Amino acid sequence: MRQIIEGDEFPLCVERVGGYRLIDEVMDPIIDALVRNPYAFELVENEFVSFRVVITRSIEGRIPALIIAFRINENKDIVLEWVDEADEAELPD
Repeated sequence: MRQIIEGDEFPLCVERVGGYRLIDEVMDPIIDALVRNPYAFELVENEFVSFRVVITRSIEGRIPALIIAFRINENKDIVLEWVDEADEAELPD
């Protein structure tokens, strides 16, 4: 079974967006989806980087829209690399 692993920078990023208590509600369904099929998420790749992204919508007045980057390592585990507030231009249509 896949493991979900936090990269070195992920806890710092979580604190910058408001802490684990704030994003837990959003992360639960994302973690479920990542365990089932991480390849379903958009791949950002070039000669320098390769990662996948999840973009969430805001939950009115409580949780901002977020962009979460992760990679799939050689063991097929999910490594959460960073999270940040999403800009309007990054939100899905």
